[in-house]
Formats: sequence, structure tokens, C-alpha cells
Amino acid sequence: MQIRESLNAYLKANKAKPFAWGNHDCLTFTNCAYRAMYGEGWADDWLGRYIDGTRLLKVSELQAEFGYTLFYDAVDDRLQRVKHVPPLGALLTTKKARRWAIGAAMGICVGTKGAFLNKSGVLYLPLDDIDAAWVRV
Repeated sequence: MQIRESLNAYLKANKAKPFAWGNHDCLTFTNCAYRAMYGEGWADDWLGRYIDGTRLLKVSELQAEFGYTLFYDAVDDRLQRVKHVPPLGALLTTKKARRWAIGAAMGICVGTKGAFLNKSGVLYLPLDDIDAAWVRV
């Protein structure tokens, strides 16, 4: 299956799946989208490390766990940031969706929009609402 078809199938299967910490949050959503497209997630080693039971770690705890002061620096160390219009499959951040400890919501570029999570499933935002984007190296 091609990248676009794999991403579309993943989004279709999860379009109405509600946000749930540690189960279906913006990290697991974007990581699973990457896995569907590329066969591996962009942050497989981060899963489960940002939550303690049902409690999201505090910013200071996240910094100690991952060794970064800023989330964007952590992503910059594993993906390549793009300064132009993000391509299909790019990891995205926005402040226009519900934000958490990292100060932004994470999503995936689906072409002319970004796919993000909200309480009831997938939310699509225009690329003008994107703050940063990264691609696989």
C-alpha cells in the first residue's frame, strides 16, 4: 500500500475514536500514523514514558525523562524540520487545537490540511494554522 493510501486508511479507521491519554492521544495518534505509512513510528521509544498511570507527567518531569527543555528540540533531534509547505505525512504542530504540556497539539499533514485529534476524533485544520513541521530523515 502506498503512503497516501496507508495514511487515509489509518485516519478513516480512527476518525471517530475519542482522545484518551496514553491510548489515543496526539503522540500515539501521530506515531501510529507514521507506523501505518512507513512501517515504524517516529517516537516508538517515547510511548508510555510521558504518563504515569492516567496522569500526564508535569513539564519538569517530562524534561527529566526525555532530557530536553523544549519539545521542539527533542523532535528536531529525530526528524528534519521543514521551513516550507509541509508534504504529505509530515509531523505537524499547531496551537489552534487543544494544547497540553508541550504547548501545542501534534498532527499529520494530509496534503492541504493537517489531521489532529479532538475529544471526539479527527479534526482537520488548514495548513495556515500550522506552527512547525518535520519529515523523516
